[in-house]
Amino acid sequence: MLRSLLAPWQSHEDSELAHNTPPGINVSAITSRLDAPDSSNSGQSVAQESMRDMVEELKATEAVVAKTALLQRIATLAREIPETKDTFRDSDGFLLLVHVLSTLSTTIGRAASQQARDVVACIKSAFTVASETLKGHEANLHFFEEFIGYSSLSDAVDAFVCNPVTADVTLGCLLALSFGNFFLAEFFTSLRAKLLDTEEMRIHFLEFAPGLTSISLPGTFTILWSFVLRTMSTDGALRLIVYRLLEHLTHSTHRNLAVLSMQNVLPHLFALLKSNVSTASDDDGERRTLVKILRRLFEMGASTQDSRELLQCTAKQDGLNIDMFELVRSSAKSRWPQHFLLNGRSALAMSSTEMKTLPAHGFTFMAWIWLERMPSESHKLFSISFGSSDAVTLSIGSNGSLALQTRAVQRVEVLSKSKVTTSRWTHVTLVHHKHRSSHASICLFVDGILCDTLRWAYPKIDETSPMTFMVGDDVATVDSSWCLASAYLLAVALDDDFPRFIHHLGPRYSESFQDQTLVRFLTYEALTSLNMHITAQGATLSEHSQIKKAIRGDPVISDSSIIFRFAPQLHDKKSRLATRGDVLTARCQPLDLAVWKIDGASLLLRLVALAQTPHELSRALSVFSDCLRNCWQNSDDMERLHGYDILASTLRTRSHLINMTSFEILFEFLGLNFRTPDVSTVVNAIAYRAIALDFELWSKTSADIQRAHLEHFAFLLRSSRYRNFNVKMRLSKLGIVRKLLFAIQAAWYPQESISLVINTLVLVAQSSFTAEEVIKPIISFIAASLAEDPRVSSLSSPGSSTSHTDLLRSPTRDKAEQVLEALVSVLRNPSLYSKLADTLPMPRICLLALALLGLSLNAPLSSSRSFELAGGWRILKNVLPRVWDRSVHDAALDLLPGRTGSRSSDDSGSPQMVSVFLFALYQGLAAGNNIAEPGEGRLSVYCVAPSKDAIMWILDDLSKLHESSSSFRHAFRSHSTAQLLVDSLNLSPQMMQPAGALILNAKISVKLKHLGLLVAMGKHISASQKQQVFPHLCRVSTPLRVYAQILDVVRPDDQPTRRLHLVDTSGSTLALVQADSVRKASARLEEWRKTILVSERKLFRKTLLDLQERRRRIASFEESVSAATTERDIWPHTTRKRMWKLDETEGPHRVRKKMESSLELLVRDSRSFGSTEALSTLDSDVFSVSQSELTSPNVVAALSWADDNGGHQLTEDIIEDKLRRVRHQLEPGDVIEAVSTVCRIAGVDSFPGLLIFGRTHVYMLEGLIENGEGEVIDASSVPEGMFLISGSTMDLRNSQRAQRWSLDQVSGFSDRMFLFQDVGLEIFFKDSRTLLVIFLDKSHRQTASKMLSSIALNMRTSEPSAPPGSIISRALLSNRSSASVVEKELQLAQRQWQNRELSNFGYLSILNQLSGRTPNDATQYPIFPWVLNDYVSEAPDLSSPDVFRDLTKPMGALTVERREAAESRYTNLDSVGEKPFHYGTHFSSSMIVCHFNIRMQPFTNMFKILQGGDWDIPDRLFSDIGRAYSSASQDIRGDVRELIPEFFTCPEFLENSSNLDFGVSSTTGERIHDVKLPAWAKGDPLLFMTIHRRALESRYVSENLPAWIDLIWGCKQRDVDSVNVFHPLSYEGAIDLDKITDDVERQATVGIIHNFGQTPKKLFTSSHPSRNLEGLLSLPVTTARGVPEDALALTRDPKPLKSKAVSNISVGLSDGKDGGVHPLPHGVVDLPLPGDEQIEWHQDVIDGSLQLVNHGKVTQTIEHISPTCAAFADQDTLVTGSGDNIVRVWRVNHSHAAPSGFVGSSSRYHRHTSSTLSMTHLLRGHSQRVACITTSRAWSAIVSGSEDGSAIIWDLNRGSYRYTIWHGDENSRPEVHLTAINESTGYIATCSASHLMLHTINARPIARLDIVGAPITSLTFHEREYSHLDILATGHNDGSITLWTWNADGTPAGMQAQWEFVEVRRMDSGEGATGVALGSVTALKFIGERLCAGYASGLTHMWTIPS
Repeated sequence: MLRSLLAPWQSHEDSELAHNTPPGINVSAITSRLDAPDSSNSGQSVAQESMRDMVEELKATEAVVAKTALLQRIATLAREIPETKDTFRDSDGFLLLVHVLSTLSTTIGRAASQQARDVVACIKSAFTVASETLKGHEANLHFFEEFIGYSSLSDAVDAFVCNPVTADVTLGCLLALSFGNFFLAEFFTSLRAKLLDTEEMRIHFLEFAPGLTSISLPGTFTILWSFVLRTMSTDGALRLIVYRLLEHLTHSTHRNLAVLSMQNVLPHLFALLKSNVSTASDDDGERRTLVKILRRLFEMGASTQDSRELLQCTAKQDGLNIDMFELVRSSAKSRWPQHFLLNGRSALAMSSTEMKTLPAHGFTFMAWIWLERMPSESHKLFSISFGSSDAVTLSIGSNGSLALQTRAVQRVEVLSKSKVTTSRWTHVTLVHHKHRSSHASICLFVDGILCDTLRWAYPKIDETSPMTFMVGDDVATVDSSWCLASAYLLAVALDDDFPRFIHHLGPRYSESFQDQTLVRFLTYEALTSLNMHITAQGATLSEHSQIKKAIRGDPVISDSSIIFRFAPQLHDKKSRLATRGDVLTARCQPLDLAVWKIDGASLLLRLVALAQTPHELSRALSVFSDCLRNCWQNSDDMERLHGYDILASTLRTRSHLINMTSFEILFEFLGLNFRTPDVSTVVNAIAYRAIALDFELWSKTSADIQRAHLEHFAFLLRSSRYRNFNVKMRLSKLGIVRKLLFAIQAAWYPQESISLVINTLVLVAQSSFTAEEVIKPIISFIAASLAEDPRVSSLSSPGSSTSHTDLLRSPTRDKAEQVLEALVSVLRNPSLYSKLADTLPMPRICLLALALLGLSLNAPLSSSRSFELAGGWRILKNVLPRVWDRSVHDAALDLLPGRTGSRSSDDSGSPQMVSVFLFALYQGLAAGNNIAEPGEGRLSVYCVAPSKDAIMWILDDLSKLHESSSSFRHAFRSHSTAQLLVDSLNLSPQMMQPAGALILNAKISVKLKHLGLLVAMGKHISASQKQQVFPHLCRVSTPLRVYAQILDVVRPDDQPTRRLHLVDTSGSTLALVQADSVRKASARLEEWRKTILVSERKLFRKTLLDLQERRRRIASFEESVSAATTERDIWPHTTRKRMWKLDETEGPHRVRKKMESSLELLVRDSRSFGSTEALSTLDSDVFSVSQSELTSPNVVAALSWADDNGGHQLTEDIIEDKLRRVRHQLEPGDVIEAVSTVCRIAGVDSFPGLLIFGRTHVYMLEGLIENGEGEVIDASSVPEGMFLISGSTMDLRNSQRAQRWSLDQVSGFSDRMFLFQDVGLEIFFKDSRTLLVIFLDKSHRQTASKMLSSIALNMRTSEPSAPPGSIISRALLSNRSSASVVEKELQLAQRQWQNRELSNFGYLSILNQLSGRTPNDATQYPIFPWVLNDYVSEAPDLSSPDVFRDLTKPMGALTVERREAAESRYTNLDSVGEKPFHYGTHFSSSMIVCHFNIRMQPFTNMFKILQGGDWDIPDRLFSDIGRAYSSASQDIRGDVRELIPEFFTCPEFLENSSNLDFGVSSTTGERIHDVKLPAWAKGDPLLFMTIHRRALESRYVSENLPAWIDLIWGCKQRDVDSVNVFHPLSYEGAIDLDKITDDVERQATVGIIHNFGQTPKKLFTSSHPSRNLEGLLSLPVTTARGVPEDALALTRDPKPLKSKAVSNISVGLSDGKDGGVHPLPHGVVDLPLPGDEQIEWHQDVIDGSLQLVNHGKVTQTIEHISPTCAAFADQDTLVTGSGDNIVRVWRVNHSHAAPSGFVGSSSRYHRHTSSTLSMTHLLRGHSQRVACITTSRAWSAIVSGSEDGSAIIWDLNRGSYRYTIWHGDENSRPEVHLTAINESTGYIATCSASHLMLHTINARPIARLDIVGAPITSLTFHEREYSHLDILATGHNDGSITLWTWNADGTPAGMQAQWEFVEVRRMDSGEGATGVALGSVTALKFIGERLCAGYASGLTHMWTIPS
């Protein structure tokens, strides 16, 4: 019973019933009868009859009060007796309710009147009836929604909402109906009354809050919201109430939030926020409430358009809008996938009549679930049933525990370990194995982790009932609220590890596991977790395990094994899904996915770049990290864009803005956990390398940030429980130690931070103490920094104890010493020391630090022995005395035997160290006595020796040790050691010194004798040595004698000083002790020191250069992101102005007319990237490097640690890699085969660079060249005169343009002449691009030609076919350029032209190509004739010869006067003995080309270059076509120029679109702007092109063209009689530049050739044959009729080609029967290759997959790309459009083995059994779903149509945006659903529901047709190399076909040309009918002169012209 829901109304209804119950109807009696157990059936019948009677009475009742009473009784009866609800429906009760409400609107009356109160009561009663009859009754709810509809209810109450009397009541009733609680009916009325008192209103709202539980009827809430929207912006009171309501709902339950999201509440509220609508009393509070609501709605997810608008509001002109940014942050936190919401008794179910039992090999159930609250009791999650009996049931209890029951075990097993928590997505997997004897048969996984197992038998099923699979519970009335993202049932039992992999795919994944690269769907965190798991498993994880198969890309789950897949997306045929109960679908879209669709990672990077304050930066980084963390698409995009490098570069410029919040956000994104450090790891190695290891970036931050950054290594390497994983799998190969050392060398960090840097160095070194990564770099750094000789000249005196120490002080040296100390501390760990000892030779390393020596002496005996054998002690004796200071003394002292210090025993010292001390003592004494000079037969003693203070330290400590340590005394058993003491005694200090020095000498003498006495009195020295010691002791028997001598010496100042004489010690035996070996060791040491210093300098230099190159590349990456912005960008104010230039991509006949954006890139000079700053901060003494030491900057340091004797040495062999600077440009895995220095020619510009042939690609790298030694250097260093290109600009820019093509894209090449030198090479590529380069000499060119020949042979392109529509001769596409091949191709072209298979334009193009003319070279530009002489008439008569130019004569002889002048010039020159010629100018030159093209880049700049940097005189500029013709044909002082191909193809060259200032004409006073066109062009350049081309193809030109060809390429090329002789230097072979030795003469000759012009190569030696002019000239001789000529004759063949039941078809062409016509259904396209490969997709599936199918078998599946349309550009290129608004370009990798490109080289690729797809470009621009795609390889273009009402033109080669074509206006944008490209002309047709539009390839509008009849369903162009009448065919939904053309014939006189579509013919579907309803025309394609039409019926008909 539902009494409680109507409690507020119960008393009122009871009283009303008492007064108004009609006779015979007693509800209480009926209820009592129902309650009686024996009368239920009869009671129900009575109640149903009563319901029927009341409904009928209501139909007849007119009075409002009576209607109210009846409605109340009906409500009560429905509430008390639910069985009557069916009767109410069957009696048309719902329709009656709507009728009652609609009729009440006319009886409202005035406010507060009784009539108004009666109407209000009736409205409430009607809504009460609706609520009672719909609540909990699925049949009624379905009936109402299906047959009545919420729209009918909305219409019925519309008038009430508009009336102030009933508005609030009506809104309240709608709200009550939405929630099923009529306590809410007074909601709006009551709250409006309390509006003035905010607190009272809040309290009153809380009274209603318990009723605002869950929206049960979302459809009703939709009506409520639509009414609220009408007045909310103007009704402030209503707005406040609604805000309160929405605030409560968005914060109450997830279901309410989801319903609000589904109702599109968000965009309307956001519009209010943007418009700042608020009440005057509480604007701030209202705005805060609105923002809170929006924050929750955005957290739930938003549409792409809503997210786009939010992001648009975020960026302002002066920074970021923080208020909006907070909403962006909230939205970025959204993690909701699309999901089902299930409340209470609700489920998703699927039945199968095919399956009769459970899967034979076990099954797996998987689901992503989210619990809002725990169920009140056990609730089924999943079940498999047969009939009414469950075979398997998985349920969840009230405590979250899962429970299982199967038919095999008749009990419920509660799995207590498997628990699900609320408010988080949990992945549950149930695996039931059928046969598993050794392991549990049932495994339950939660979040991929095995939690519970059971050993249960597999259920046996023996029933014929259909099997039903159900997710949810449609029986139990349990209070539950939960969500389901996806659920799967598999007919396989998964391995125990694989659920972990599926869990890591996350709840967003809902595909079929068919993608071969499932790992790409893993986020960085998931991939890291998976790696940890696999690493932990180690060898125990088999290579055949499912998880490793998935990682490798092997199939694990077959598509056939998926029994069901439940997901919110539209479902495929496997998802026969039915919903039961209260199930809603929430199609959420988090912000990260919206960002992906809008602009991807580029948007996030630009958002960070917009930050101007620390607060903005931290917020931007927060959004950045949130949008990447859980979105694999954005992560992939970041890597594709090199986004992390760009981010680091951006942060480097904003380092001063980085605060602790920004730091923590960044490093949490990288994997650190500041709250729980023990789980820190590196989850994103790429980002970590680019950001965290950019020490220059962090060195520029504040001290706190520096400390935090350096301390983060401790998190990873010490605090984390994953430290081993961090070291082994993440950090060990990142070269962190080298980076830290470089940071120290570069002086990036301030001095106060150096200790932190070194501590970090120690930490990292300890974590992975390896030879290559740690030991060698550190030792090299220390060695290079400390290996400096002291300078003698700087010492003040030999006795100074500090002067030589001060000398060695420098910042770098100080740091090196700190590093040394740190290394010593590290090596106190014995295991680390062992690694060092195994890597490095201790003898030499110990020379750098005595501390290391001490450690070595504690090492095993082998180490000490090796030190001794290497002469270490001898070298140590030689080195230490020179640097002996207190620190050295203390360190050395610790090595003496008997010195306990930090050692556990006094026996651990080295006896050999005693001899080192004694030798230092000796050298100190010797230096003080100025003896032992070099060359006197004894060891050289450096002038830098221990000071006298140091001698005192030595004597004191040696005496103390002798007295205290027996081990020390044992050292004197060595004869050599004792002899050193004897020799020292021989050097007693001389007394001939000043008084102070004498006192000190006396002290030394006393201490020395004391030590000698101690030793002599001992028993450890030999008797003979004692005899040597005692005499020295007797010389001064006591210290008193010493002082007496001093007193004798020290006299008053007036008395002379006496001097003591030294004892001669020249006979000392020390010089005889191993002097030679020590001398050799010292020399080797000195050599080693120099070597290591130079080596380290080179390594530093290399690192510095690498850093510069890296910064330059990153700058180019940043520019690519910046330049990708367009006028459709989300932040238009941040985009740059787009300028246009002529694209080098060529169309048919090598026509260039596409325009491309030429944004002026502000690429920073690589030399300005902090590298010079780093250099300037270095110690110039230590790290300055001479050119002799650095043989090349292109060096790679390879460490070598072995000397000639097999020992170790600390040096680096610097291997010169002269091509190192270019290797980063290579494709992965490519290897350089050959490199040549070339110059790329583009017009008159030349670009020095390198032409590189790799094994897989060919590269053109500009800005770099090879010098004479083969080293790569900047082009700015090019020697003057390397390339003789006079009059051109040598572009020596630092920004290096790089172009690359795979070798299989090379379609051919041709040797070219350049300035009549055979040094040019033109390469042609399949993508319609070409490359013209010149070499230094012919031999280099020949080498490159041979290389290309090898490629052509290996690629099997020696006899290629030209691309469709191409007229490039096969000679150019082959690897041959011989005269015989050219002659063969010339004959073929001539024959085609004669037979009219080739147009005049096409034939002239081929002649230009074969004669060496190319659009790449302005000096050899293609030549075309002037064909008209009429540039004044309104309409030229092309049938009259009078309008044409005389083609039999050259331009210089068209008039008598000009002919006579030319002949006179020839005669005069001949008479003076000069080579005669007729004309001083030429018909083609670089100046002529640039003159004509001056308005179009890059020719604009070329013209200025040729003019010396400025425009010509305005009157001499090209401004009028008629005047230009007059100058070339008539003016006696004019020119003789012919035309260029742009006059027939490219209207853009006639327009000043860049608005250049050319000045003002002095004759007309007009500003020079666009070119003045002939009158017949009607001011339209396109019309000029059309008529001019028609004239070129006219009968007159066809008849006379051979004569003009004779003048240009033929027998009259130098004919005197024809007045056709030009300057001798313009002809090939007239001069050999190589024979000119004088540089000035050679340069002058080059200038003449370059600027004057070049006559084409002669092709014909006899007169050119004429053309066959019989019949229609527009058709080939062999073709009698054509579509443009005989459109009315087209007839549909009666017999269809195909009969196939498909909904829609497209037409593909290939060889085979039926002329290669393949009707295909939508969602299928054929590969344009022989075979049976297709691309397929399902158009009705969101987030669907693209499949490559071979002979019916799926060979590749690419998931999550939502394909909607696809088209092939060629056999290698596929283009797809997607539901995510993105256009993708794919490369088709064919099944044959891909060769390396060179004969004899091995293949790098394996042979595939089928083709594969790999994405090359990802194009964003559309804001809604892409609806159609058209491609053109001939024009390298893509045209995509979209639901956003636009078509976008893309460049196919570069994958870049070009133009947008809009349909409709801003208020109405109909979907563009059809596009087509004319392969011949490049015209583009686009079609929407309202318009058919025609544009040029550059989006220039031509014509537009408003569609008023049958909608267009298909379209296609008629294709012909040239047609006088263009045809566009359109198919319509009524089955008709219309042929259209377009012209400007209807243009009014004096007006600019107005193009329009003209109907040629309409062909109705009934013509030639077959009796079958054809349906709409779904596909059209012209095949020659036939039209193939596909119909919706599945039939395909051919329309032909009868012969």
